[in-house]
Amino acid sequence: MDRKISLIGNFASDWIRYNDYEFKENEQGELYIVPTAYATFSMYNPFDVADDLLVELMQLGQEALKPHQSEESLKKMIITFAKKYGLFGFISSSVYNRDIIGDEHVLLIENNPITNEKAMTVKKYVNKFIPFAEEGDVEFIEYKKCTDVRKSEDSPKFYGKRPVVIDLIFSRFYAEQVKWIIDFAKMMVSHFDQILTYKGASAYLTEEVTILAGKFNANKIGFTINQLDRTTIAWEFDSLKTAIQTIYAFAVTDEDVLINRCPHCNKIFIAKNQREKYCCVSCRNRANVYKSRSRKTQQSEEQ
Repeated sequence: MDRKISLIGNFASDWIRYNDYEFKENEQGELYIVPTAYATFSMYNPFDVADDLLVELMQLGQEALKPHQSEESLKKMIITFAKKYGLFGFISSSVYNRDIIGDEHVLLIENNPITNEKAMTVKKYVNKFIPFAEEGDVEFIEYKKCTDVRKSEDSPKFYGKRPVVIDLIFSRFYAEQVKWIIDFAKMMVSHFDQILTYKGASAYLTEEVTILAGKFNANKIGFTINQLDRTTIAWEFDSLKTAIQTIYAFAVTDEDVLINRCPHCNKIFIAKNQREKYCCVSCRNRANVYKSRSRKTQQSEEQ
């Protein structure tokens, strides 16, 4: 799919994906997804695949919202998504701390997918994301007012403007709970559904409405002003989650390119223009056939 969402500025954010993932349970029976022991990584720019990334996340959320959806079906979708795009980086996007590594405590954002706690120690928080790390993989060095985290595994290093926690996210033993992923995907679809509801009632709105206030949290988005052949905004992101939310925000506010829901199969897709209502030619043709049959049935009953 060629990128259709209009992204204003310079969007170039390296992210990691491994070629194989598996599910594991921790000691508390919580289900995680983590790269396999011999998985290899590759780097990519999420904004180069913005349309596919957003649509596949929304389709995952849509499936998760279906009643009686099978766990195996969702797990298969999550594995496929992870292989294409990697994990979400919830460790960074769920706290207000700019630099988690080096702080003493983390302050959790409201309605984060990780925990109901408002704050916790860095060690306790980081351990939620590395339940399968082996001895020596990660070392916590606690000082009087801060905690340092060191790791033995070699992985892509990102210093400079990026927080050091990115190096932890890109490690082979970094893991995220399946529940966190499903809850985030469901929240995104719920946000979209609420937008559709308000659009349908726009004639009755008397003031601006914030969609899912307090739940749609895209924190720690930074930017710089860069100059080469022209002056551009260079956006910076702390996680794949934040990148997805940014892509989504541009998509739902774009006047020319729209996120739409197919009225025939209910699939979420990127529409090229206001006139494109169906996700594919097949759905459009089937819908026309059903409409034609319905008209003929009605005419027959009226005779």
